[in-house]
Amino acid sequence: MNPFKFRPLPLLVALSLTVAAAPAAAGDTLQLLAATPQDLVASRLVMPKSTPASVATLERAPVAVSWPLDGTRALDAEPQINVTQSREYWIDATEAEIQNGVRLPLSATGALVRLSPHDGKSAIAEADVQIRVNGKRIDNAKAIDTLANSDDLHAAGMDVPGGSVILRMGKSVRGDLQLSVPTARGAYLVHVFEPASPVVLALKAERDSIVGGDPVAFRATIEGATLERIGGLLSAPDGASQNVDFTRQADGSYVGSVTPDLAHAGAEGLWEIHAFGVSTGKDGVPRDARSAFAVSVPVARLDGRVSQSKSNAQGGALSLRIGVEARTASRYALSGVLYGTDADGKLQPVAMAQSAAWLPAGRGTIDLRYDAASLSLGAPWEVRDLRLLNQADFSLQERRARALAWR
Repeated sequence: MNPFKFRPLPLLVALSLTVAAAPAAAGDTLQLLAATPQDLVASRLVMPKSTPASVATLERAPVAVSWPLDGTRALDAEPQINVTQSREYWIDATEAEIQNGVRLPLSATGALVRLSPHDGKSAIAEADVQIRVNGKRIDNAKAIDTLANSDDLHAAGMDVPGGSVILRMGKSVRGDLQLSVPTARGAYLVHVFEPASPVVLALKAERDSIVGGDPVAFRATIEGATLERIGGLLSAPDGASQNVDFTRQADGSYVGSVTPDLAHAGAEGLWEIHAFGVSTGKDGVPRDARSAFAVSVPVARLDGRVSQSKSNAQGGALSLRIGVEARTASRYALSGVLYGTDADGKLQPVAMAQSAAWLPAGRGTIDLRYDAASLSLGAPWEVRDLRLLNQADFSLQERRARALAWR
């Protein structure tokens, strides 16, 4: 279960949710609540290109666990989306470019400039570096505060290619920096980080996970400047890439949308969006930002069947039998947070349950069981943050912020 953000649940909202709950007796059929645009629900299932090797060794016996939760602390059933903030950018420089001078616009003093040779060998000494600021040559003793080579960086725990150097620029270096290394051999990756810069590019994906075949949108904003243009590149874990086009919005932000190629989904690892923008003005400052998200191959989903176990009537555990449609046989897991109602009529989290079972292709069920020892509150009930995972690759198949409500 992902970390939750705690926040109070307003009384009016809690009461309105209990009113919406449908009565259900032990053994009755329940109904999943309608999915919202923020929920993760596959519109169709696909057959994966290959079966993960781990399927053969997956446990076949079902398992179910639950534990009580602190009812005084409200849980956020929706994931908190990460916002990446960037004061940095990257440039790939050819041998000729690094020899003749690479233009590196700076909006603040104290910038860190890292030069990393692609061959991992071509080290640079401070004496090899030439600095010009706003067209004027500046002596290295004034332009460079410190220089650290790859040995220094490795000793500090930084994982950088061999031959890398980091230059901390001095107080006199700001504006149009031109850095050249006439003795350089081969291409270099140049990384500029401005810790004191007021120019900050923010990049946010609309969700942390999607099912393959669905689009995902990204929003880019900037502080301390105005974006002149921005583009993006989406990279799959297997190395495939797609261009991402951004469109300017009325509020000055830029929004890009792309549908990850389902043919490259399923590989281990996260997908990454790399956005690169430039601020307006004669000396436009570049900014790059990255964000990552998961793309799952949609091989299973909840099929809408939910029933309450008859054992609930005898004061035992609260057990929900939930239907799952699977395109391929695997071990699937369900998790969900149970909310109960206290003496004041407020909904509060009462227990967390997780269950897993082997399901063949077709339609099956998984029992989500809340032990009697965890049930400190009573009806009306709700299940929130209901998640379905494929344990063959731990991919998220479905997630509903508010899944069930009954009396």
